[in-house]
Amino acid sequence: MALPPEFSEQEHLQDAIRRWMNREIRDYFSDLGGEEWDEDITTPRASLRVACTHKDADSLLMTSLRWDLFERVRLQRLQIPITGIPAGDTHETRKFRPQIFLYFQEDLADVEPGYDPITGRITFRLMQYSYDQITPAIAQTLAQRVKVNFAVGAGYIWRKGKVMVSYTDKNKGYQLQLLCRSEAAGIQLINQVLDINNDAPDLSKCNVSENQLEAVAYPVIPPNDYIYGDTRRLPRRRPVGDVRFQYALLHVWGLTQPIALVDRTGLWPSALAA
Repeated sequence: MALPPEFSEQEHLQDAIRRWMNREIRDYFSDLGGEEWDEDITTPRASLRVACTHKDADSLLMTSLRWDLFERVRLQRLQIPITGIPAGDTHETRKFRPQIFLYFQEDLADVEPGYDPITGRITFRLMQYSYDQITPAIAQTLAQRVKVNFAVGAGYIWRKGKVMVSYTDKNKGYQLQLLCRSEAAGIQLINQVLDINNDAPDLSKCNVSENQLEAVAYPVIPPNDYIYGDTRRLPRRRPVGDVRFQYALLHVWGLTQPIALVDRTGLWPSALAA
């Protein structure tokens, strides 16, 4: 059968994309409601659903942008950095202990043109539990403590700088290396982290390192170099900026996926503490 005279390739394509794409988007955001969901942008996850959902009046460009956004959201949800405990590898005993990761990122409005957002990650192990001892109830308690310490209000801001403040207590699972603006700021952040596990810092285990020529060692604007056939800007080292808490994950050996403890981004709808 021939195509009807009024057939439009563009309209047909967009209609097919809308029906197929919106079904996937609806399934992905099903925790917010089904087809009769009333749109709102009062939470990060609801705002993402509104931005991703294809509308009848969308242009081809809008359709492409919405789909690109949804793919990025979905990909970020699935492609978690391999920073936890691989399920099948052999490790020494300490590395089988559950591990908490705290993720931070610079607000997009603060990102310097030409650079990626500054990020931060803090991790420590729960030495008092083995993988067969930690339970959902324990994870729930940890999630609440992370929420109180890092996710209240607009989220905890880690003011990254060039001063290295480290805290090492391997028996308790801590090997922290935090770039901060000052020693006092680093100790305050260490307090926040250790409090998640009901610990208090022993300052005899804390060290501070500052470069005597930090402007030379860590320039604000790095020099150029010849890379991959062209002159390119070298990556920044120890960039100064404010990174805001985004989410916290718990890795337990034997589980193929991390447990989301707290999430401010909307990427982890199953997070234990909203």
